[in-house]
Amino acid sequence: MKIGVDLRAVSGKQLTGVGTYTLAVLEELLRQDKQNHYKLFCNSLADLPQAVLDRFKNSNAEIYSFHYPSKLFNGALTFFRRPCLDKLIKGADLFWFPNLSFWSVSQSCRTIVTVHDLSFKKIPWAYSAKMRLWHQLVKPRQKLASAAKIIAVSNNTKRDLMDLYNLPKEKIEAVYPGLPEAEQSSANFQAIKNKYNLPEKFILYLGTLEPRKNIEGIIAAYELLNRPDVDLVIAGGKGWLYRQIYRLAAKSPLKKQIHFINYIQPEDRFSLYRLAAALVWPSFYEGFGLPPLEAMASGVPVITSANSSLPEVVGQAALLVDPYNIAEIKEAMNQAINNPLLRAALIKKGQEQVKKYSWQQTAKQMLKIFEQYENRH
Repeated sequence: MKIGVDLRAVSGKQLTGVGTYTLAVLEELLRQDKQNHYKLFCNSLADLPQAVLDRFKNSNAEIYSFHYPSKLFNGALTFFRRPCLDKLIKGADLFWFPNLSFWSVSQSCRTIVTVHDLSFKKIPWAYSAKMRLWHQLVKPRQKLASAAKIIAVSNNTKRDLMDLYNLPKEKIEAVYPGLPEAEQSSANFQAIKNKYNLPEKFILYLGTLEPRKNIEGIIAAYELLNRPDVDLVIAGGKGWLYRQIYRLAAKSPLKKQIHFINYIQPEDRFSLYRLAAALVWPSFYEGFGLPPLEAMASGVPVITSANSSLPEVVGQAALLVDPYNIAEIKEAMNQAINNPLLRAALIKKGQEQVKKYSWQQTAKQMLKIFEQYENRH
């Protein structure tokens, strides 16, 4: 079977959550599956790092690279339903899209799409007018209706798909993302501290700087905590309205203790977690939420929201808070850094919780879904 894979989410210098997911699943699929042939669709191969390209050498995958201007390409797909992506890659029986995006395929080609979250429907205020328009033009209702199968990254996302788009549950399969194994070798922590100019003791947030992540609430809770011996480190790429977050921090009476260290290289993430006293991640909505699991795998207590998919993902291994309750977030911070018995219990539970997630299992489930459509036309 010829399986097309959309790699557009992987392009760019800063790998997003969807990009990380796409590469991890694809790499494991290629490791497990020696029968099917994978055709990887890229629009601007120049944006793919060489390290990414090297992963597909000597595998049953073939890269098809194009250089269409993105806006014109997306416009053609939206208004003319051309070009058909399966024809661009010289034929495919099945096309996997790792996230909702612009696409058009031939009638003979079945589509499978992964949906990470429906935050654009649940909390539209967290998106700019441009991003809301983008989601409208993608036409998620039509895309989801035409897909042969929908993969939801959590049961919460599956429920949202059923509730918001009236989709039958049989059409949706919940397949959890995996978790990379935390490096157990003795990392040079001093080198990481120097690289990112980290304070001695800190609470960490790691993720994109955007309204949905509730970073302003983190700063407000940290001010209430008012601990001169514990700093706040905010790590992640700059998203929509990030300047608003910077301005809030600059006005804070604790501004000297609030540190922004921008995008973190993937190879540094686990070392950064291990240096932190706790991870605080009180997002307003998540389809899954990988940083809490990464922190647990690193032996770090986690504070996250009691909403959307997060209770499902972290189980009993994290402190769950109301993201709108600043005092509650502050108290969770206090408990996570000051209560040694609670810290030990959270770390132990976290180490057990992360055993539920592996990219090997994710790919195994995905492959079973793909194989359901072999020889179907």
